[in-house]
Amino acid sequence: MTREYPEEQLMAFVQAMANVAASDGRVTEDERQHLDDMVVGIGLSPQDARVSALIEQEFQKPSRLTDIVGKIEIREMRAALLRMIVEVACADGEIANEERASVKEAATAFGLDVSVADELIDWTLASIKLEQREQEIMAKLL
Repeated sequence: MTREYPEEQLMAFVQAMANVAASDGRVTEDERQHLDDMVVGIGLSPQDARVSALIEQEFQKPSRLTDIVGKIEIREMRAALLRMIVEVACADGEIANEERASVKEAATAFGLDVSVADELIDWTLASIKLEQREQEIMAKLL
């Protein structure tokens, strides 16, 4: 995804990702790094004053996720956002019940199938475990 989308849509995208990362009351270093990488990936900068203020605001006093995702009107952005929300929520290799609930809330707000959101969460966690296992095996070879 690039800046070909309206900036207000991209900012809502970032706000939603930060909201989910903070939904369990803590943001791990892995989650923060993943969030920053995603911000760069959509064509924004985590160092931009407006972007960093928006992220910190969500970390300190999260908005209602349904209010945030309601701002995103483009279906492709909604699907991409759900995928990235799952990535941020799972970045530390686990997902808290509050984070899972936030993902489902986003899926519902977007009119997407909640069972597919659950499937995406499970697939993401399994992928992270496979990647970690690969790193363990490769470390033995070195």
